[in-house]
Amino acid sequence: MPLLTEKQREEFLSQDRARIYHLANGASEARATKLVTSMSRYQVRQHSAEYSEEQSSTEDGDGDDDDDDVKDDDVKDDEEEGKSDLYESERDPVNLPESTHTLFFTHPVCSVPFGFATAIVVISIGCLVLAFSDNFSSGSNPGNRFGIPANVDFQVRVAQYLAIVIALLMEEEIPTGAYLLRMIPSSAFQKKFPGRSYKRFVASALLRVVLGYIFLLNVLLILIKATGVLEIFYDVLALQFIAELDDMAFSLAKLDILGGVLRRATTARLFHSEFPRLRPSRSIKAVLYLKSVYFVNLMVFLAPMIIVSIRQQDGYYQCKMIKVDFGDVVWEDAFVRLPEGGYEERTLAFSAFNGVYERTRTENGWPVYEERRKFDRLEYGDDAGKVPAEIKYSLDLGAWIFYHPLIAKKKQEESEPWLLRSPETDEFDLLNVVGEWSIWFGVIDTTHLSYSCTKCNTDTDCNLNGLCVDGDCECNVEEETSYLGPHCEVKLKDKCASIFDGAMNMTWSIFKYSQVPGGPPDTLFEEYNRPVYVNTWGIEYREGDMHWLLYTGSRWKYVGFNYLDLNITFEEVMFGIDNYHAFWDKAHSYDPYGLNIISGPTKGDTPVGVDWFMITDWGDQFGPFGALTPMQEEIGMGVFSCAGDF
Repeated sequence: MPLLTEKQREEFLSQDRARIYHLANGASEARATKLVTSMSRYQVRQHSAEYSEEQSSTEDGDGDDDDDDVKDDDVKDDEEEGKSDLYESERDPVNLPESTHTLFFTHPVCSVPFGFATAIVVISIGCLVLAFSDNFSSGSNPGNRFGIPANVDFQVRVAQYLAIVIALLMEEEIPTGAYLLRMIPSSAFQKKFPGRSYKRFVASALLRVVLGYIFLLNVLLILIKATGVLEIFYDVLALQFIAELDDMAFSLAKLDILGGVLRRATTARLFHSEFPRLRPSRSIKAVLYLKSVYFVNLMVFLAPMIIVSIRQQDGYYQCKMIKVDFGDVVWEDAFVRLPEGGYEERTLAFSAFNGVYERTRTENGWPVYEERRKFDRLEYGDDAGKVPAEIKYSLDLGAWIFYHPLIAKKKQEESEPWLLRSPETDEFDLLNVVGEWSIWFGVIDTTHLSYSCTKCNTDTDCNLNGLCVDGDCECNVEEETSYLGPHCEVKLKDKCASIFDGAMNMTWSIFKYSQVPGGPPDTLFEEYNRPVYVNTWGIEYREGDMHWLLYTGSRWKYVGFNYLDLNITFEEVMFGIDNYHAFWDKAHSYDPYGLNIISGPTKGDTPVGVDWFMITDWGDQFGPFGALTPMQEEIGMGVFSCAGDF
């Protein structure tokens, strides 16, 4: 029989000392032997060292010099054992996770544990799908299918990206499923469980991965739609509760709360089964594989989140064009800054600024909407001499404001140059601002401001008078009726293409022009989404005369002049009407040498059915439009009627 090496003798001695240590602590002979054989080498030597220390404490301390040598040897031994323990921890066996997912391959299909696991998965996936469906549908529209907010503040932005890290750390189904598939090959599984299906084991692991990605998909949707910090963390925690339902159900079953069958299934010895780890080289690949899974998940989260953040900063999710109605408030003595310096007092009917406003830029993350032409809703030309009004957000006021750089509340410089101001809000989307606006017309009062996006979602948004095509209304042109406006809200009947003035015996007709030089006149001449009527009979004409009925935002107004007397060309007249603006072209001013006719306030489609007034005098003792003398016999009768009715 070969002699034992020094190291082998030391191992046997350590085992004897460890066994004696357990005997000294009350263990039986058989129990002490079993404990020693079940311990790792490091644990054996540790208990042996404890026994040696107890023995040495009872002896006389004569050999102090020898103790130093022993300590040095112990340090070396500890270092070697530490390395050995580290190596053994890397070689720790793989165990089956204590989860209801494990019951899918450890028990027959027609069994209570399998049915229990199925019920838990159905509940988990069902809840996650319901959460996703509800969150997806809220606030969605064709232009913004996910209902992503226009923008968010800095705190929410930080919370969004922190929540990505938190969600990846909390989610354990994907790494667990990937780990099991990587670390338990078919051969090891069949060797440990020869009577069970490896395919069901794979399906169970893949089910974990699917459940994990449904969870992450829900989290991503929550993050891109979030508008508050607490909203983010509350919703993510709620989803995590659903995702961990399998673990909680398993724990309840182990406590015998759900019945003896499930208790026995969840406490079975197979959960203590150990699968040997892969070779070191394959183990390293497994670690890299899991790291790559986390990296891919991180990229899957970051990519859409970054895209959403950039688009929010650029105003992508905000309405491109809005339609605004300021009501019929009138400010009699508005201060208008003149180009040459100084001020001019002028009557300002806020309705003159009704119409379409287009988002042209962003300031501090909020959009700036700029006024567009009343003729065709396009940008005012640089040579038109018109400075557009703006609707934007004021950081100083913490509110949205309507503002014009040439209109002031006072002649001196102002710290708050607004004409209308919303309630205090941090809302990035103007369309979500609710409440009465403050308005300045010499004093501060409140008014209702109406605004809507010109984009349509369905044909109903076109008032069923047109088709919604790619977010824009294409208005119908029917046999006897055509429709105008961003939402086809203005109806022009063929019988009202010409109207008759019963007060002065005049006839007025709509006017069409050609958008192509030399082409047929097929485009209706309109202002403020209403047709322009031209006098065709009843007024004695001379060369250069122009007689029109124009809508000015809330009232119809007669406009008459001779362009030859004004020393301008007809082309200049048409350019001016293309860039017409009721306020800047002084539609509400009094001409002491001309015909001054104005209607009452109306949202009607034509001048028919509204009362008209002759402005006979002007002064401080009269209203904002002067002395109004009714043109009809009785109030409510109106002046004009459709020529097609005769």
